[in-house]
Amino acid sequence: MFKGTLNIEAVAGEDAYILTSPITYLTNDGDEVTIPKGFKTNFASVPNIAKVYVDDNSHFIRLPSVAHDFLYSKESAYLGFTRKQADFVLLTAMQEQGMRPSKALLIYYILRVFGGRNYEKR
Repeated sequence: MFKGTLNIEAVAGEDAYILTSPITYLTNDGDEVTIPKGFKTNFASVPNIAKVYVDDNSHFIRLPSVAHDFLYSKESAYLGFTRKQADFVLLTAMQEQGMRPSKALLIYYILRVFGGRNYEKR
């Protein structure tokens, strides 16, 4: 469950945004993930071919993508989330935002196969 409102500012010349205020995600396990003000995100990196099926600007995926981007970054290393746990947070958060479970699972499995190169090693 997300606490707070997503407040962002576009980064000039990039396909990225900066959070202008922190936002917190509470996992089903009770872990609190606070994404800090100033964190840079590109939301969901959806390949063009998949954009027919996945709208990367949808409310179903925007907030979950911010939490996922943060958990993939070195900035979150202190939280101790593995890549698999970060991917599961995305899956859960998308479903909490109202995404169909079948679509969320498809995104999750594609991410499990192809997302590793974006995970910043700890």
